[in-house]
Amino acid sequence: MGESKTLLGEALVEKARQLCEKEGMKGWKLAQETLLKEKASNPQLQEAINYIMLKYQPEYFRPAFVSFCFKAVGGKSTPAVPTGAALTLFAWAIGIHDDIIDQSKTKDERPTVLGKFGKDLALILSDILLFKGFTLLRKTLESQMSIESFVRILETIEKIWFEQSVGEAFEIQSKGLVDLTPEECLDKIRMRASEMDACARIGGIIGGGSARQIEVLGKYGRLIGMIGILRNELIDMLEFDVLKHRIRKESLPLPVIYALQDKSAKSQLVPLITQSRLTKEDLRKISKLSDSFKGTDNVATLINKMSREAYMHANSFKDSNLKILAEAFALESDTWKPLLED
Repeated sequence: MGESKTLLGEALVEKARQLCEKEGMKGWKLAQETLLKEKASNPQLQEAINYIMLKYQPEYFRPAFVSFCFKAVGGKSTPAVPTGAALTLFAWAIGIHDDIIDQSKTKDERPTVLGKFGKDLALILSDILLFKGFTLLRKTLESQMSIESFVRILETIEKIWFEQSVGEAFEIQSKGLVDLTPEECLDKIRMRASEMDACARIGGIIGGGSARQIEVLGKYGRLIGMIGILRNELIDMLEFDVLKHRIRKESLPLPVIYALQDKSAKSQLVPLITQSRLTKEDLRKISKLSDSFKGTDNVATLINKMSREAYMHANSFKDSNLKILAEAFALESDTWKPLLED
């Protein structure tokens, strides 16, 4: 089960991964340089900075995504790279906040900043990421953007930060609840996807897109963000350590919520979910029950529907990268279904 995330990713997004790595390399390197160029006098803080920027998996997707949206509206100059780098630093800060709230001490089989350095240092590092990101963004935009565009970008960031916070508040209130509806969960996921909505809009703004183009990009970005979260909802059903953490510390994965809508499934799942000790066999039963009552199928159907919608929005632009990305996120059941049988 430990390889399920790798298998799922390789089967479905390899084409997009290569594209994003090529497009996002410069933005990621700039994000690294921005954070690493000043040395902290505190050794442990410096170790934490080095850890997140040198030991974590490189973040190519966000700078690439901003660049794709920038080029889709005909952007020709250079602000896409530093803007993508700044938004990447923001995303890392949000990620650390999420880990603190969810008490996530490991991810992808490695310690998070919280798990390795503790809550206090994690909060300090997230603050550094935010300030570095805003400084880089300001320096980039004030020299290359009109005041009107600069204001629109700041307003977009303000809106997304508020929406992210509201979504996180709902996440906190959802911990361990077995009576949530799929619609309530999807509302929360939609709010969390506001970050990609903002990245797409900002890419369009710095590229000089029209109001209509920026609106279409925002809808496209929101769908891509939701697809990414929904894919993780499926993957979490395959990683038993992650599933256990979701049950104990976070909201239940969406496939479980879908299955709980069936009375027969609920009568079997609730005793498993609420017991004091969860064994690997219990987690396997939860995963298989959720699948047998169409929980995973419902999420996969949503992903494919959103992928088609995202493709339709991408079709408004001549650049093919957005379409490639939308297609790559679609799911084929014969790729991930067998993993449930492991």
